[in-house]
Amino acid sequence: MPQISFATNNRQFHVEVNDRVKQYFKDNHMSQRGNSKLFFKAFFMYAVVFSLYYTLVFVQPSSIALNFLLLAMFGTFLAFIGFNIMHDSCHGAFSDNSKVNDFFGYSLNFLGAESYFWRTKHNVLHHTYTNVDGVDDDIFKPPFLRMSPNQPYNKLHKYQRNYMLFLYGVSTLFWVFFMDFTKYFTNKVYTTDLPKRTFKTHFTFIATKLFYVGFYIAFPIYMLGFGKFIVGYLFYNFIMGIVLSVVFQLAHVVEGAIYADAQATGVLAIDEDWAIYQMKTTFDFCPNNKFITWAVGGLNFQVEHHLFPKVSHVHYPAIRKIVREVAAKHGVVHNEFNSFAEAVNSHFNMMHKLGQSPLVAA
Repeated sequence: MPQISFATNNRQFHVEVNDRVKQYFKDNHMSQRGNSKLFFKAFFMYAVVFSLYYTLVFVQPSSIALNFLLLAMFGTFLAFIGFNIMHDSCHGAFSDNSKVNDFFGYSLNFLGAESYFWRTKHNVLHHTYTNVDGVDDDIFKPPFLRMSPNQPYNKLHKYQRNYMLFLYGVSTLFWVFFMDFTKYFTNKVYTTDLPKRTFKTHFTFIATKLFYVGFYIAFPIYMLGFGKFIVGYLFYNFIMGIVLSVVFQLAHVVEGAIYADAQATGVLAIDEDWAIYQMKTTFDFCPNNKFITWAVGGLNFQVEHHLFPKVSHVHYPAIRKIVREVAAKHGVVHNEFNSFAEAVNSHFNMMHKLGQSPLVAA
């Protein structure tokens, strides 16, 4: 992995916002982890997923339109499990009990991907080195997508705004059947070596893939026949891929976010305190929309999440007020989009700019 360092001489904002948030939980006698509302949400979302699975596989509605509606809901709620349950759990923010976090962290394995790899990819690399080319695997999608001005340019990128939703739609299949296996056999996430694996991690990887094939492929084929299965399987995965990809991209690959490059020399000194750098690479979106906040597990509060990744998303609306107040005091910009449409439009515009020229996109 490249050697990257952050400046240590402008930490006033970082220190004060940390102190204020800690004091908030202390004054309100609250845990920073999840609460009963989060546990109910987890139960509800799994109940919806299993109910939809039962209906689609066992009941088999005769209406084509109803089947596609249920498949769309199935793909969407699988994404919701990732946003709301897996994400908090893998960050250690779902519960004060680490074993509970570990258990619900396997929600990603339930979706067919390996949580062990994701913790390194997301918690360590993306959160520490956000938008740093050469380290942050979340913005490394060659050769078809160019998500940073520092990445190599090819003529195909000129059209990426037009085809990127298709790639987002197949991303879950690519993740389950290719990316996980690449990480497993290379023992790397992008340029970073994975921690030494144990028997448990090998066993979990194999068990995850076998479960996925059985639950999502083999049994539905047995019950439905291959024709009905493949249409439904591809459709709900396409919906899930778009929902997952779009929500995650709205935080960092948008107009106004900054990028850094550690590819060329392998050594990078960022002239910002880590917290200031996070504020410049990250955006909130539609923070006042309660339904979106509920559905995406607070991932519309990405600024707060990046500053406090071990705090559950149920607390982000309250924390946002503190972050904005301290940021204003120190002259730090708190980036946000007022609406979901504004954020989506900015992401499409940014991908268009990155596709037009090999020069730095502003």
